[in-house]
Amino acid sequence: MDFTILAVVLLIGVGVPIRNKLIRKYRDKKKQENNKDKLK
Repeated sequence: MDFTILAVVLLIGVGVPIRNKLIRKYRDKKKQENNKDKLK
């Protein structure tokens, strides 16, 4: 029981910030590509 709670807390505590960072990186990359297309 305690181990399950610990695992969930670690997953949320570590997993969410990493996911947010990846999403932000993906959005920035997409935005840069869109800007290049508009300049042409």
